[in-house]
Amino acid sequence: MAKDFSSFLSLEGATRKKSPLKSLIPLMHGDMISLGGGLPHPSTFPFHSLSAQITSMRPAAHQQKAVVAAASSDTVTVPLAPQPDKIESLTASLQYGIGTGIKSLRDFCREHVRLMHQPQYQDWDVILSAGNTDAFSKVVGLLCNRGDKILVEEWTYPTALETLDPHGIGHVAVEMDGEGMTATGLRRILDNWGSTPEQANDPKPRVVYLIPTGQNPTGATMSVKRRMDILAVAQDHDLILIEDDPYYYLQFHVEGGSWMPTLLSMDTDGRVIRLDTFSKTLAPGCRVGYMSMNARFCDTMQYHNEVTIQQPSGFSQAILAEMLVSHWGQEGYTRYLTDNVRTEYLKRSQYLQTELKTHINPKLASFIEPSAGMFIWIKIHVDQHPRYKTVKDSALMLDLFRKCVENNVLMVPGWQFSCKPKPQDVDPADVMNCWFDEDANYLRATFAYASFEQMKEASIRFGQTLDQFFSA
Repeated sequence: MAKDFSSFLSLEGATRKKSPLKSLIPLMHGDMISLGGGLPHPSTFPFHSLSAQITSMRPAAHQQKAVVAAASSDTVTVPLAPQPDKIESLTASLQYGIGTGIKSLRDFCREHVRLMHQPQYQDWDVILSAGNTDAFSKVVGLLCNRGDKILVEEWTYPTALETLDPHGIGHVAVEMDGEGMTATGLRRILDNWGSTPEQANDPKPRVVYLIPTGQNPTGATMSVKRRMDILAVAQDHDLILIEDDPYYYLQFHVEGGSWMPTLLSMDTDGRVIRLDTFSKTLAPGCRVGYMSMNARFCDTMQYHNEVTIQQPSGFSQAILAEMLVSHWGQEGYTRYLTDNVRTEYLKRSQYLQTELKTHINPKLASFIEPSAGMFIWIKIHVDQHPRYKTVKDSALMLDLFRKCVENNVLMVPGWQFSCKPKPQDVDPADVMNCWFDEDANYLRATFAYASFEQMKEASIRFGQTLDQFFSA
């Protein structure tokens, strides 16, 4: 069983209670006649059915190996009223419900977590979210009070930091290497907490936020040993780990279906809160994801959903349930992840890397090959610039960024992923005049969206821009 982490709940989390109105829903079955809940009548729903053409995951009949039949598709339909051969109906999915999400889709996600990650304790559960951004915001509310600090990777997802700041929750950067957050850096901070004047009155952080696979922005992926080492530090210092893993299924070197073990799969205490989303595997506009955690935390998350989003969109949940449960199944979904999603991003990653290597002078810029995700973290060798040390590195990087924009090739400035405090006189929205971190000598490129032709042209333009910049 999971350990008791009730003491980790924030004031907000500890005081959340189940909605009394929602407590009536389980009673509405059988011969019960309800004059209770204020549920709109389905006759007022102007939607008669919901249909979509989806990729077929049926194996091609003439092939022994289970592969997707080329260019084949299926039609999924959600009817208005319940039907014996349908798992969902619009009368149910478009109605108010409880904060766990639609049962059929939640059950699918729970079974997927069981098969893929095999949690090592009994009382874990899954609850649906409106994607990982929504999930992270709720986890922060669950665990953190104003004045608390969260441990984060030194380069991290900007939206996570932007979620923390307005709530008065600080962050402490942990050093990274080619595998992401280092366990030695994490342990060193915690072992020595309180040794500096700025830490003297601050409680030791109890929560770690990390992106272990295809990390945003660096593309780093933790090895199995690194994950075990991070978890060992969490056990020694009694931490909760937020495993934000939207790029998990974008691993490029999966042999024989052997996906990288997750922190959740190694957790025997119930201290890992795992965030998954369909945004990178199906479509971001679905706004559906799922959180895996110990049952005590899951209950509180349900109460939070019920006073915020209620649950993800009924349209999205219904069509996803019909597709994943009735058409694809667990085997079909896993095959889609391996044969479609992973394969596409692998090809894209390899192509952009090849083009960058072809058109960039390695003395001017370099990158480490990503093993998962959507990003390439390009380091600019500002020490090769004629004006190096005569001006700040940040000034050189801003000049380079402006030159890139001038030459019509756009990448994300490295400073946007920095954990360092932003100066008061900096306007982050004024991107053409802002570069505040002297260590942010990076640009983040993505191979996720642009066409292959566009990636080739962008690499040519970037290479030419570097040559122009470093010759100035």
